[in-house]
Amino acid sequence: MENATDALKMAASLLIFVVALSISINAFSRARQTSQIILDYSDREYDYTYVEENKDQNGNILTERLVGIETIIPNIYKAYSENYKIVFENLDSVYEKKNSKTGERDKIKYIDLEKEAIGSEEDKLKFIEAIIYGAGTETKTEFEKRNIYLSENGIYQKISNTKLKESLGVYYQEELYSNNNNEPEANKTKKRVITYSIP
Repeated sequence: MENATDALKMAASLLIFVVALSISINAFSRARQTSQIILDYSDREYDYTYVEENKDQNGNILTERLVGIETIIPNIYKAYSENYKIVFENLDSVYEKKNSKTGERDKIKYIDLEKEAIGSEEDKLKFIEAIIYGAGTETKTEFEKRNIYLSENGIYQKISNTKLKESLGVYYQEELYSNNNNEPEANKTKKRVITYSIP
């Protein structure tokens, strides 16, 4: 009788061990899936923007499309977080910046993190919102101390009812400043360029 009792205890212990092991494996599997999703969302190199394939008369693939303000504004917000350069060819300027050599204001037609040292994340967001929606007196004064001159009318007012041609491109930042093309691409910083122009 004692052997049967011991056998039942061992079987119950084994059953509990198997259940605990399967729960642990399931929990680790879900944790891995969740961490992979978080990495995919936060990874700067993770591409998730798709452009429909367009071809010209000769069958060459085009990287252009017509877009509205609903596509342009999210891309402007991504300029700082995802290292984009956004160029507006047909606008008079996005903002103006004092030239340290001539002392005059240069008209800047692009948004590029590499070219501007704005400061904190809060300042970057304020800068982007001023470019998009226009700058109030306080914001204008704050950025003028950094030799950046913002307009009261933002991009939104200028292009809200217009469809623009969006052209996509990519280059490596290091190739602009160095003649050394032997460096592996893995060590280079990829920069996406989005150009908007009136078709």
